[in-house]
Amino acid sequence: MQLAYVTDDIDAAVAWFEGTLGTTSCHTRYKSSLGGVAHVDGKVVDEWVIDVALVNAGPTNLEIIQPVSGAVDIYRGAIRPGAPATFHHIGVRVDDFDEATALIEQVGRRWELHGDNGAIRFGYVDLSAELGHHVEVMELQPGFEAYLAKLEAESNAR
Repeated sequence: MQLAYVTDDIDAAVAWFEGTLGTTSCHTRYKSSLGGVAHVDGKVVDEWVIDVALVNAGPTNLEIIQPVSGAVDIYRGAIRPGAPATFHHIGVRVDDFDEATALIEQVGRRWELHGDNGAIRFGYVDLSAELGHHVEVMELQPGFEAYLAKLEAESNAR
């Protein structure tokens, strides 16, 4: 499971998570486009750039996102300026993203943002009206699963 936050200052958010929450060191990637293809509201986008930090608290993955440029309004609109971080979405893993897509469509929903970077296929459903946040559905490839297992091991070794 993943709990994800947005911020207007990735370095300040990382310092807050590490200093106040006592997490292990966050793994930060600046100006990550994640490669691959992204779609926003059903349209292919040319640019989608974020700063992202990942860390675990036991088995729970914590993600911090700072929108940088391009089609990143899904994150930008939730930021509380000056706050260390604001909760944005819960992330859940699935074995078959195509099956998850069919289920989402069957219940009359659509992906607000979805993409595939070769390591992860992901999609966001906006459930803000019902739950107050988005839900991200993720199909992880083995390499990314191993990376998340490493983050969990770092957290557990503490």
